[in-house]
Amino acid sequence: MKKPRKSKTLSIRELTSEVYNSKKLSGKIDSIEILNTWNEITNKLIQDRTEKVSISEEKIVFIKVNSSPLRNELENNKKNLLKKIVSKHNKVQDIVFY
Repeated sequence: MKKPRKSKTLSIRELTSEVYNSKKLSGKIDSIEILNTWNEITNKLIQDRTEKVSISEEKIVFIKVNSSPLRNELENNKKNLLKKIVSKHNKVQDIVFY
């Protein structure tokens, strides 16, 4: 269902903030920002084994890894990794490796 048209004209700033704050777009932007942070805090080996990084509406980061031993190591270092991600994205509450 379409939203009703607004009667007043909007400035570019108002329009861009409205578009950014829409649920569909802001979720994807958050996911991309977290992926960039994940690539900053991990090395090449971990990045190669990472298949997918996503974030839920409850602000839980889901990271899919294709190596079981690596997944176990990441689980062991979860507290440290979460601290690094939260330092850049304070909305994040938890990390789940699968």
